[in-house]
Amino acid sequence: MKVIPLSEAKARLSHYGRLCHKEPIIVTVNGVPAFQLVPLDEDDDLIDQLLEHNPAFEELLKARLRERNLSSKEAARRL
Repeated sequence: MKVIPLSEAKARLSHYGRLCHKEPIIVTVNGVPAFQLVPLDEDDDLIDQLLEHNPAFEELLKARLRERNLSSKEAARRL
């Protein structure tokens, strides 16, 4: 595991982007661990990853699930 300050991560991001495939990279801000660089697997879908970690999208889905369902005929009428 490698622990680096944010300034170093910013200066050498491409290097650490490659290195995180081999070992965990923890980035610190003011000496405090803030985040970890994690590679995507080959079978990871970027859109799925973005949506999974988007609280606003999760809330939107929950709100839609609480709404009543419309028939396709009613949806077409509303359009």
